Amino acid sequence: MFIHIQIITILLASLNGIICFTRPLLAIKIQQKFYEKINWKIEPIDLAKELRNTRIMGLISLILAILLIINLLIIK
Repeated sequence: MFIHIQIITILLASLNGIICFTRPLLAIKIQQKFYEKINWKIEPIDLAKELRNTRIMGLISLILAILLIINLLIIK
């Protein structure tokens, strides 16, 4: 069962990383839509900075997913 959780985590981290790294504006729009549903309005103060930071977070997410894959292969 634990391996299933790891695989799901890898898939979600990879998907998050790919979206944030390749389409940061889409990631920001998804977050804005989520917060609108809970009655919050969020807007970036500096869009260029927010896009850069979103790309960096996407890259970090992809790196962590790769590390999880390596960990999974070593343990198995």
